[in-house]
Amino acid sequence: MSSILDDQLRLMVLKQYGLIKSIKTPDISKADLILILKNTENETIKQLATEKIQYLNAHPRLGWAGSLARANRLGSFHSESK
Repeated sequence: MSSILDDQLRLMVLKQYGLIKSIKTPDISKADLILILKNTENETIKQLATEKIQYLNAHPRLGWAGSLARANRLGSFHSESK
């Protein structure tokens, strides 16, 4: 149940930021791209997400580096809010 709520929350945040803008973000995760693909009917957005997944698959270190960058950014955000 919580994973469904997590997915809904992530999708809501992605939509608020803008799906195309989110897809073009260098550190978007493969999980977020798959979530976008599952929940959109827009063919342009599907194509962009698919191309980005293929790019991450061809360059796996970029996906890993993006995950680290995102984790570091979240860590600095939490430390600044205290």
